[in-house]
This record gives sequence, structure tokens and C-alpha cells, in this order.
Amino acid sequence: MPPDASSRTASARVLQSRRFGPLEAPPDRLVHFPDGLLGFEEYTDYLLHAPEVLHPIRFLVACGDPELAFPVLPAALCTPDYVPLLPPEVWSLLGARAEEQLELLAVLTLDPETATLHANLRGPVVINPATRRGCQVVLHDSPYSLRYLLSVG
Repeated sequence: MPPDASSRTASARVLQSRRFGPLEAPPDRLVHFPDGLLGFEEYTDYLLHAPEVLHPIRFLVACGDPELAFPVLPAALCTPDYVPLLPPEVWSLLGARAEEQLELLAVLTLDPETATLHANLRGPVVINPATRRGCQVVLHDSPYSLRYLLSVG
């Protein structure tokens, strides 16, 4: 059985994570990634966890392995002019129509040497809130950075 097959149940389940403790995972906070995330294709279901103390940072927590969690931030908070052109196949994969608003998230990384926070704007996570489906897109030939430096304050 794939690592995430049991997570697509109608009722909420609880994920056990050393980092976050027990996490309620109701269906309205789960996102299905048909192709997984880059490098983690075997995990297709994630909880979008939003700890209040870290707002606006959220975490995509893999339902198949709750120790795997990616910090994300709404991409528009990184730079207000962030409006990437998404390929048509993304809209199709997510079951979205042109008039629907998609959520764009940037995966965050912390540079351990400089303690600076960076956002990947060239590989956004795209979620259709209406279908709870998502994908990670690689924006080839994009002016956006893989390591966009976030300022504090």
C-alpha cells in the first residue's frame, strides 16, 4: 500500500509528529498532490498545518511520514509583484478554471551558516482550494529566484 493511501478517509485522523506533537488532520486541511513534491514523489497527501505562533508560516506535513514537513509561506508575502505564468497543464491537473484563485506557496529554507531565511520562488507549490489538489511547479526560464532572501521585520 502506498504511504498515503490510508489518509484519504472521510473523517479526521491524528498524525503523530515529534516536531509538532499530535496533529488533527481533518479533510478540509488535507491537500492531495497527484505527483507528490519534487524529490518526495512517494508522498502524495499532506496536511497544511498553520501553527499560530509562526503565522504566516505554515507547514506541509506528509501524512505518510509526519516527520517530513516543509515550511511554506504565501508567495505574495515574499514579494508583492509575484505573478508567475503557470503552464496550462497545472490548471488541468488541479481541476481549476481560469477564474478560480489558486494559492501559491514558496518553500522556505534556512541557511545554517548565515541564519538567513530564503524562499524558493522558482518552484512554487500551487494549491486549488476548491479541489484540495496541489502540485509543485518548476518555472523554467523564470526571473524568480530559487533562494529569494527574506528580510526580517
